[in-house]
Amino acid sequence: MERIVNLIVDATEKAAGVFLAAIVALTFTSIMLRAFLNTTIPDWFDLSRLMLGVAIFWGIATTSYRDEHIQVDFLWEWAGPRGKWWIDLFATIVLFLFLAAFSWMLLFKVDSGFRSGEATFDVRIPIWPFHVLASLGIFLATLLVAIRLVRLLRGQPVPEPHRIEPVQ
Repeated sequence: MERIVNLIVDATEKAAGVFLAAIVALTFTSIMLRAFLNTTIPDWFDLSRLMLGVAIFWGIATTSYRDEHIQVDFLWEWAGPRGKWWIDLFATIVLFLFLAAFSWMLLFKVDSGFRSGEATFDVRIPIWPFHVLASLGIFLATLLVAIRLVRLLRGQPVPEPHRIEPVQ
């Protein structure tokens, strides 16, 4: 089971990274084309905006699982081990409920985008596939937070974030 979870987390991180790299490449190329050839890539802004949403939603999945999101934990620091567990449990339950509701509502967003035929301005690329990818990221976030919740309830350790050691 641990191996499967690690594969899901790694694939999720790589997918977010690929979309982020695509945004950078698209933006850089469009700016260079505009600066040197006085032209741009059609719909580059819409595409980069849609891909940014996908990258953010996929990034939410791994940050929620590893507890790497922005947090204020002064109360957690003062609590003892049992208090820390209760705070972690409460926060994870609230996050799970929020992500589950978010996943559910994104189903309706994908459906309405598909039915409306909404598309980008220049090339008329349908935007619903980007909504599908983004909603898949939130679905994975919900799944990974559910796994985190089960681990907390069982008293199993939740994986620590990857730490990059400085080169000396």
